[in-house]
Amino acid sequence: MKEIKLEFEKEGGGISKSLSAFVRLGDSIFAAGDEGVDLARLKESDDGTSFKLKELINLSGWFDLPIPPLQEQTNQIMEIDLEGMDFDCTNQLLWMVGSHSLKRGRAKATFDTKKNLELLGKVEPDANRFFLGCVFLHKNKNKQFRLSLSEGDNNTRAAQLRCDATTSELLDEIRRDTLFTRFCDKNDGIPGKDNGIDIEGLACARNGRVLVGMRGPVLRGIAIVLELAPERIDSPDTKADQLQLTKIGPTGLKYRRHFLDLAGHGIRDLCWDGDDLLILAGPTTGLDSPPLIFRWKAARKAFGKMSDDEEKFIWRSEYVLVQQCLGSTWKQVEAGADHAEAIALFDKKHLMIGYDSPSTKRFHKPASVIVDIVDL
Repeated sequence: MKEIKLEFEKEGGGISKSLSAFVRLGDSIFAAGDEGVDLARLKESDDGTSFKLKELINLSGWFDLPIPPLQEQTNQIMEIDLEGMDFDCTNQLLWMVGSHSLKRGRAKATFDTKKNLELLGKVEPDANRFFLGCVFLHKNKNKQFRLSLSEGDNNTRAAQLRCDATTSELLDEIRRDTLFTRFCDKNDGIPGKDNGIDIEGLACARNGRVLVGMRGPVLRGIAIVLELAPERIDSPDTKADQLQLTKIGPTGLKYRRHFLDLAGHGIRDLCWDGDDLLILAGPTTGLDSPPLIFRWKAARKAFGKMSDDEEKFIWRSEYVLVQQCLGSTWKQVEAGADHAEAIALFDKKHLMIGYDSPSTKRFHKPASVIVDIVDL
């Protein structure tokens, strides 16, 4: 195993401490965190030992967020809580998804009992978390991908799923699903860290479809991937075109479910390795855990063979779904630190693993963080 340093500089410091999604495209890594509303592009150094911040893009300039940041009025930024990212190379679209989760207040040792009880009893949404969208990347003269804010045909504009401060079209569908209804009641939903609805991980699939992983709920040890078929609607009066979900699968809902036996873990990220789907798994709660990688063999071909009225359970076996031993040397340095949150191909033979809440060993001031590179 080797390591690579991502240097976010001071302005990208929020991402360095909350890294939750990234993808490598040519000489660049596009990365985001679960705090704030920024997308970073980092460029590879000449010696190949690090990637340094080149662009920091505020996504409120590309998308219509329910609550855009008003930095001139407040230092508080309503986070998108980006938890998944992948690149559709056919359509040159960088896809991103927010957690769609509720959050519960966090008790702290420095607070008294009254304050902690008040915090634990407080469950609320963050308005910008109900996000699913994509931005177009163009190739420059050196055939490297860069962001493009285009006013041209609608295929090169940003696009996003309908959302507001409390829900999205996707969450509305999840609420209609009898498997999930009790987890996301509008008036009494369960927070993500309590095994409630929590989307983490995104992978682009055939015919413009998108897979999103669910950290929670895990249902009696079974994790779930949702397959979406978003369609673009030209929306000239908004920053981004609108996306709408189409009905697929046997349930009459606007997604199809895939049920995975991940030994009781939820999904933290998704990443293609050829026709195989790599799945970063972990606890639904905030427990410390080493990175766990499962390989769903020939998943891309399996999706191609499924009819639209099929849903399947994928069980662990050496031929279909197997836990990988990737040579990670993860060790607990500090309690509550180094939670594996993101995976992406570094090259054809290596996988990047990124961590939220980096330990003092992994985080370097002012805003650099170490990610692991492991053999596939």
